[in-house]
Amino acid sequence: MKASTASIAAIVIALSSPAHAQASTAAPNHDATAAMEQGADGTAVGEIVVTAQKRSESLQKIPLAVTAVTGADLERRGIRDVQGMVSSIPNLNLGVNIGAAKVSLRGIGLENQSAAAEGSIAFHSDGVFLSRPITALASFYDVQQVEVLRGPQGTLYGRNATGGSINITTRKPTQDLSGYFNLTAGNYSRITVEGAVSGAIVRDVLAVRVAFQTQNRDGFGKNVITGNDVDDLNSRAIRGTVLFTPSERLTVDLKADYFRERDRAGAFHSPGGAGFSAPGVPIIRYGEAQGGILPTDLRDVSAEDDPQNVLKFWGVQGKITYALSDGIEISSLTAYRSTSNFGLTDLDGTNLPLVKQFRTEDSKQFSEELQLSGKADRLSWLLGLFYFHENNKGITADPLNPARTLFFGPDILTTGFLAGGSLKTDALAAFGQATYEVVDDLRITLGARYSSEKKTDHDDLAFDIFTPYEGSFATPQATLDRSKRFKSFTPRVAVDYQMTPDVLLYASWSKGFKSGTYSLGAGTPPVDPEKVSAFEAGIKSQLFDRRLRLNLAGFYYDYKDLQVGKVVGTTSATLQLENAATATIYGLEAEFEARISPQFQIDGNAAWLHARFDSYISADPARPFGDGTTLDNGIPAFNLKGKRLSQSPEFAVFVGAQYRVPSRLGEFTLRGEVAWKDRVYFTPFNLDYVGQGPNARVNLFLNWLSNDEHWTGSLFVKNLTDKTVVANLNVSSSVVGFPLTGYLEDPRTYGLTIGYKF
Repeated sequence: MKASTASIAAIVIALSSPAHAQASTAAPNHDATAAMEQGADGTAVGEIVVTAQKRSESLQKIPLAVTAVTGADLERRGIRDVQGMVSSIPNLNLGVNIGAAKVSLRGIGLENQSAAAEGSIAFHSDGVFLSRPITALASFYDVQQVEVLRGPQGTLYGRNATGGSINITTRKPTQDLSGYFNLTAGNYSRITVEGAVSGAIVRDVLAVRVAFQTQNRDGFGKNVITGNDVDDLNSRAIRGTVLFTPSERLTVDLKADYFRERDRAGAFHSPGGAGFSAPGVPIIRYGEAQGGILPTDLRDVSAEDDPQNVLKFWGVQGKITYALSDGIEISSLTAYRSTSNFGLTDLDGTNLPLVKQFRTEDSKQFSEELQLSGKADRLSWLLGLFYFHENNKGITADPLNPARTLFFGPDILTTGFLAGGSLKTDALAAFGQATYEVVDDLRITLGARYSSEKKTDHDDLAFDIFTPYEGSFATPQATLDRSKRFKSFTPRVAVDYQMTPDVLLYASWSKGFKSGTYSLGAGTPPVDPEKVSAFEAGIKSQLFDRRLRLNLAGFYYDYKDLQVGKVVGTTSATLQLENAATATIYGLEAEFEARISPQFQIDGNAAWLHARFDSYISADPARPFGDGTTLDNGIPAFNLKGKRLSQSPEFAVFVGAQYRVPSRLGEFTLRGEVAWKDRVYFTPFNLDYVGQGPNARVNLFLNWLSNDEHWTGSLFVKNLTDKTVVANLNVSSSVVGFPLTGYLEDPRTYGLTIGYKF
């Protein structure tokens, strides 16, 4: 079976080749016209304009692996968050881990489980870096375009990233009065309302836009003990934008946004145990061994208390842009953001009061980015300075019952374990990039970045099995204060050649750097920075009178000092981060879009990824006997050389097809999508039971646009076959017998969206 699926994926790659960019064009406002999307004659693939290199240019003209998904595509495919985009982006994977988004690109992602962790994929909203991974789980609304850049980023962006960048651009205010209102109703009692209104206060001088979204949905499962829903959704969001243009040279763009979610999402689901006392001798989960109630449906949970999930973030930002002269521009982007979240879930997977887990995080961040850019004749360039400060306070607390877990002490729930404190980040960077056209159609790009980043750590630790738990966490019994500065120089070199007006060849080499850091609350030494040396080459082409867009990218990474987190010790709160030696990553990516006729379109992508450790020796607390030969500091361990990196499926394929039918009632479009993904492992040990097997998802849409283009409608069903797919799994602690705890992707959902634009 595995050989056959690999062969199918290989054939798809050979026939289609990489870099899928969505068919729609990046329109300057909400009303992207059909002519722009389809090309002038209705058969050519439309042009997509991106700002990946901090200037507007055609996707087909930039020497980078970039996928752009326009707002129009998000709407007709019902995409509301990063998870919905995964199938559209080659080698993009997303999991959830204790309230954080585990975003991975080309095998590089988030492996740190502790509070205050920062991912290897930079997440930007309107140019502002969002440090907290949990914000990547929030929904999209009133979005103009999403661009996903694969590979190290840093010579054009304020915040460096080793794996790539996800950039969300929201819609700008319009001069004419305009807006929209969408209402979605679906199964699980889903009601989503989204809208925006925009217009000028003083024409050509001052314009505003206000957008909002509310989401309500019942849970995908239940707590079989309390009877209440789990994994439900209740969120509210609003954003205001002011665009001030007092002169042709000066533009001031101000934004403020607020998001709040309060529900019973984030419950741990437990498909079984993962501990072994000896090879082939499993450890029964303690809750199960002591007669606790287990749910019969994986989407349900069994817990004495319902899970809790509270997330709130808000921010303000201002961008001032001034044209110093023709071709030279200076800009300043200033932002402040606040993020807080609180989570409660049951750790043992049964109704017995063994262990609870609380997770809190409170982050305040400030960033300032200055850029000077210009273009003249054959040279375009950009210089930038960046400052970032974040103060992140976090706690992971596990009240526990020592009588049932540690087998001694009073039979009461005690304050148990606490690991937390604060982690401050102060980052400074200078960066720049220049592109010079040596001769017609041949360009060379040079870029460089210098980063200096200081981490200041304060740890609070406690283990108290005597004080009864009465709603407050354990009092810190030990504290630890330390700091360390990390520095790095990361260059980039690229060359591209416009072989024909419709074919671009490019190759690049770049280095990426992710600062060293501390495992908050663990009391362990800091880990070294991650470093990656990345080679990439690709072809971007438009063929058959531009009816086919066909892009291909190949890459090779030398990845060193990977920061990998795992549970160590007696409780789940003891999260230790370590450097996992080296890894080699290489692969191919294919993206295509074809206009078979003015009515019929096919699009898709395929990816092959080889992401494996070159050297990594690690002990597994759930299997203390090791592999029989390997030792790690005298402790039985496993040699993980050749094992896959987490969230790195070897093959992934996505194909979508749609057919438009004009009528007197308006235009109807029938669209179908199939996304297939190979096996995914969630830990470096590559255990099948701590992973998700190969799976396919099918989505169907029937979209409608009225003849006057004011009214829209969409009937949809996602995950048609109702597959239960695991998004992430952790091996929890020995104190409850090493149960598996994790999260699930959405089940089958269906509904109707009705919208009105003016």
